[in-house]
Amino acid sequence: MTAQVLTKEQLDVDLRYYVENKDLIAVIVYAITKGDPTPLRMDIEAPAQSGLKSLFLDVIQKDVIDNEELTLLPLSSADERGKVLYHYDIEIPEELNCLNRSLGQPDEQEFDFNVHKLEDIRVLLICIGNVGRQIILYKTMAPVNIFSQDSFFLVKSDTRLKEIKEDFFRVSGNFQIIKVNENLFVVDLRLVEKMFGFHEVIKKEATQGMQAISDMNIVANMNVIEELIADVKYARKLTRVAKASPVIKAGIDNLSIIQFCKTYPTLKDRIRFNEDETMISLDTKVSKDLFIKVLMDDFLTSQLTKFYYDSIAKDTLAAEEDAVVN
Repeated sequence: MTAQVLTKEQLDVDLRYYVENKDLIAVIVYAITKGDPTPLRMDIEAPAQSGLKSLFLDVIQKDVIDNEELTLLPLSSADERGKVLYHYDIEIPEELNCLNRSLGQPDEQEFDFNVHKLEDIRVLLICIGNVGRQIILYKTMAPVNIFSQDSFFLVKSDTRLKEIKEDFFRVSGNFQIIKVNENLFVVDLRLVEKMFGFHEVIKKEATQGMQAISDMNIVANMNVIEELIADVKYARKLTRVAKASPVIKAGIDNLSIIQFCKTYPTLKDRIRFNEDETMISLDTKVSKDLFIKVLMDDFLTSQLTKFYYDSIAKDTLAAEEDAVVN
């Protein structure tokens, strides 16, 4: 998937259209059931549609548009930071192809209670917009939110409790992915990683990171890098290396990298080398982590205080520097 570079400000502008034109747009809800990737249009009465539209637009306003702490990053550069919205810029797993379907079309297949069961719903697609533009929210439905007649339910009615005799489900305002202007943004990375064939996609992307390191001819025991790909935690880090390593992009020579590893306080004596010290030997878990951080240029020194820092959040500073230069 080729993704353009987007900013949080651009995304806010796109999303604000839906919030500010709430009365001019509609909502359509689709269900995806177990074993069938086809989105099934759900027949929902008008008042409930209005309530769902307000529910999700309020969450978008609060959690995205008004959230000044939220950072937008490419998914391929995912790191340990919190409060991040990830722009999907890698191969899309098959499970997410439903987001590329044209929704809101005539003669769509409907959710039929004579055929389908509420308990079989595993995903809701909430399509909000009009003929000209729309956003799609991808929301997983956990079994705990679907209530069938296997249990006994009571609800308040005036001053009494009465039995609920029909199946029902609860819809909260959270969602995992949002599609805006043909771009996908991941809201809940951890859950997404657990759900899809996402790990296989990440491992495939990580292979490119391994190859980039191999091409540098700086690691004496490349087999340990190959072994890291099986661990999704490291696979994600290697994907970052492939897509966004400042050290590789800048073409820093091996001698400079090795000298840096010998002298930077955090790295000194924690990364070892081969006999003639022309290559790095990754013989511990710590050294593997540190080497990847070196490639991502995470070790910084303050020009003001001369203090040393381990920092993954360099994107904001870079953006500010660009603004000053321009």
